[in-house]
Amino acid sequence: MDKGTKIYQEIVDELVNKSRNCVDANWAVKGEAKGTGKHIAELNKLFAKLTQEERETLAEYAADAYMSGIYDTLCELEWYIDCKDMIITVEGEELPTTKFEGIGNDFIGRRDGWEWNE
Repeated sequence: MDKGTKIYQEIVDELVNKSRNCVDANWAVKGEAKGTGKHIAELNKLFAKLTQEERETLAEYAADAYMSGIYDTLCELEWYIDCKDMIITVEGEELPTTKFEGIGNDFIGRRDGWEWNE
């Protein structure tokens, strides 16, 4: 496997890993947001009113929104690649962003357990 493909796959896989570890979702499950500021205090008041099941539902929503943001960003990059001839290079290697199913679809596929084909 060439270096550009390896880097591309590592980036997509890392984004998949990150999409499964949303801090806001973790806060909701635990019922406690960290940090300072009015919004944190208000969030903790809200969490205190919710049952564990309700916090888990809220956490799922936050995690889905987080994943959706990653996907939307990748689709925007893909638009620039397809329509504006943008290329992405890392360490001098052009990433093969169209080799598989496209960045957004590769992200979703890998999240759903799809294996990389060679």
